[in-house]
Parts: sequence; structure tokens; C-alpha cells
Amino acid sequence: MKVLVVGSGGRDHAIAWSFARSDRVDQVYVAHGNAGIGLTATCVNARTIEEIAAFAAAEKIDLTFVGPEKPLSAGIVDLFERRGLAIVGPNLAASRLESSKCDTKLLLRELGVPVPEFEVFSDPDRARDYVRSVGYPVVVKADGLAAGKGSLVCDEVKDAATAIQEIMEARVFGDAGRRVDIEKRLYGRELSFFCFTDGHSIVPMVAAQDYKRELDQDQGKNTGGMGSYSPHPWLTDQLVEIIMRRVAQPVINGLRERHGIVYRGILYLGLMLVDEADGMVPYVLEINIRLGDPEAQVILPRLKTDLVDICEAILSGRLEDFHLDWEPDYRLCLIAVSGRTKSKKGWYKGYPARYKIKVPIVGLDDVDPECLVFHSGTDWDPDGALITTGGRVFGIVARGATLQAAREQAYTEMAKVSFEGMRTRGDIGRD
Repeated sequence: MKVLVVGSGGRDHAIAWSFARSDRVDQVYVAHGNAGIGLTATCVNARTIEEIAAFAAAEKIDLTFVGPEKPLSAGIVDLFERRGLAIVGPNLAASRLESSKCDTKLLLRELGVPVPEFEVFSDPDRARDYVRSVGYPVVVKADGLAAGKGSLVCDEVKDAATAIQEIMEARVFGDAGRRVDIEKRLYGRELSFFCFTDGHSIVPMVAAQDYKRELDQDQGKNTGGMGSYSPHPWLTDQLVEIIMRRVAQPVINGLRERHGIVYRGILYLGLMLVDEADGMVPYVLEINIRLGDPEAQVILPRLKTDLVDICEAILSGRLEDFHLDWEPDYRLCLIAVSGRTKSKKGWYKGYPARYKIKVPIVGLDDVDPECLVFHSGTDWDPDGALITTGGRVFGIVARGATLQAAREQAYTEMAKVSFEGMRTRGDIGRD
């Protein structure tokens, strides 16, 4: 069969790699991909959802899988379904769970799902009055899509006021800042929890520990992700049961029963687990509508079950009795990002701020072939040399019987690679 993956980042490279492993797949296409993805699959220059649908129809693609949130939020699933094309992902209505943080919090409160205390604002002055009145630290979140960087954690009132100014007035995240969700900052254990769902049944995946802050010891600004590993260190079967019962199933059932929305695809719950008098409470910080990046890079290599079979079960509503098999070994993903470099007019601060592109990358061919290299922001220059095109450039995924073994290999192999300004966190997997 022919499979099409939509996306161009490290997560999407991992998805394409996973499909390419399937005995049922003859050809994997990716729209639009990147240099590294082109080593795994055939990249096609289709960028709008209309161009992607036209390619899928012309090429008689049997199955399409959407990696990033933007095409989902643009209605790619609805478009494909109108044209009779098989596609895995939530439709436009369901995609509001990620494209509007504010509407999602209101929905979760309606459904009785645990959420932090919060309020929604479209007026920056009222938002500032609110953070001055509550008397506790808050998180200020841009309402719309912000590439994983739209949540600003604030320790003091002045930090929250600055966050409101940046999001709502300076519009550092564009139109995503028209509204903000301001919520009480919780303290506990943060968890990214992933499920497959056909809109009725839900099957949890193994979890991954990810690292969002740009600097060691979780300092600095939020990023799209600096690294990850799996298995998760403290997620137990009992916690999985609590999350499924109190969050995942109420969300899926509530969407279907109260709003007529059948959610099919990946459900990604960003949780804060807080130990309270009545037991552990899984508070929802955010919901995303796709696999995480770089969590996918360590979860999918552990998946022994054919991803094609899972997708077919989702589309046919047969997920209820589906069993997933996972490899027990650890996977650790270490992300290389574009760091501080000098320009003609001064300095680029580096990802997640402004960064230099078209920087030559050397040494990737020297990485141990037992490791996986998933590309996030790479291209070929006119002379055929590999260059950077993004803030997150690539990730090296190592495998080990222990977390320490996987960590040591990832850092050993990363030391073989270089480009101007290259930076990694030094504490991925040091738990």
C-alpha cells in the first residue's frame, strides 16, 4: 500500500520511519518533508491542504497520517473525507482542542475534568487587573497555536504583566494572542500522556519524559522540546487508570455525546499530577491533537505493533479490543538546536529566539548506525551539503537496556556532529 505522511519535522520523520518499517507498506510519501526525511521516504512539494489532497487523489494514496497541528486545524481531515480519502487525525471541530486553549479550558470545566483555576481574557487591562488580584503565581497562555512556545510561566505579578504585554499587545505569537488563558500555577509532576482513539474506545501509549525548557535544570524559556526518553520513570498502571477514568474517557465521551464530535486519531494530554488529600489528581494543562515532538521520536521506535494496523482500527472503529506491543528497552532523544551565533548586525540569541539558518552541518554520517537520526530543520544547499533551516535541527535517538546506557550513547554520538552555534541540553535523561 501507499502511505502519505503530512509534516516536515522530527516527529514527522519518526512517523514516516515507522510506516517504512511495515511489511504492508510499499511506498511512503511525505508532504513536504525535509532533507533527512528524504532519506527515509519520498518528499513531495505539496504544502497547502488542497495541494496535499490533490496529490493523495492523483497518486491513489491508501492512507494519510497527519503529523502537525496546523493542517489539522486548517481542516485537512474534513477535506479528505469529503473526497473519500482515508486519513487519520481529528477533524476541524475536534481540532479546536488545540487551536483554542481558552475554549478547551471552558469545555473541560463543563465536562467536570480537573483543570487549574483559570479565567479567559480578550482585554489586556482586565487581564493585568486579574493577575494583580489573585495573589498566586500564574501561567499566561496564548489562545491559539504557538508552536509549543505560547505558555509563559510566571513567578511574580510583574512577570505575568510582561507576559500579557508580549502576548496580547506586542503579539509575539501573532493572532494566537487575541485572547489569553490565565491559570493558577500548579506544582506537582508534569506528564505528557498519549492515546490512540477511534472516538469511542481509547488505547493509551507508553509515556515519555520530555524537556521543554531551553536550558539545563529546566531554566530558560519554553521550547518545542529539547529531548525526551521512554519508558517514563514513574508512570504506574494505577496512574494510567486514574488518567483514563478522570480525563481521557470523559473528554472523548463528552465531545461525542454533548457536542456530536467523534474524535479520531491521537489524543495528547498535558497533565500536572498533584497529590491532594483525596489522592492523585490529574489536572489538564493543555490538550494537543497529535503526537508530541520529541516524544514521538522515543515512543514510535518502541512500538512493535504495525502502525498501519492501528490506523485501520481507528478508521473502522475497531480499537476496543486492540492490543499494543512495545519493546522494553529505553530510547533517549537528544535534540541539537541553533544556538548563539554572530551576524553582520550583532548576535542571534538562538532558539527559541532568533537564530541563523543555512549553516553547514558536519559529522552526521559518522553517527553509529544503531542510533536513529530524525531531522527537524535541514535542507541541502546547491552543492549537496547538509545545512540548517530551523531552530531545532535534528535529534539523535539512542537505545539501551538502561536509561544511563541510552543517555551515554546519545551524548557520545552527538559529540561527532557539529555546526556553528550548535547547542544541546546537558541533562537529558539525568534523572
